[in-house]
Amino acid sequence: MEGKVWFSRKLSVVTLGITAAAVEELGEVTRVELPDTELDFDKGEVIATVDCENGSIEVEAPAAGLVVEINETAKNEPGIISEDPFEEGWLVKIEIQDKTDLKEYAKGIEAD
Repeated sequence: MEGKVWFSRKLSVVTLGITAAAVEELGEVTRVELPDTELDFDKGEVIATVDCENGSIEVEAPAAGLVVEINETAKNEPGIISEDPFEEGWLVKIEIQDKTDLKEYAKGIEAD
């Protein structure tokens, strides 16, 4: 996932999205699959899929937790992800159970 996924954390809530570099590499975002809110998931489980003109990105959960919010605008207007992936184009917010899993996730983003 190197260079394709970003995350930010505020307390136990993590926001996930794809990077501008991913959009540049794979082209315009054409479709987004996001989970339902209140969905429980396990670490490493695919919780979002972003389809682009030249490929797809599967976004994995950095830790076990609960989906607390999805970006309905990005779901209904996927082009917003291409235009502004770090602000308006975020994908999902999750409340994680174990913050120590984020260190491992961050290393995975850099190492893949």
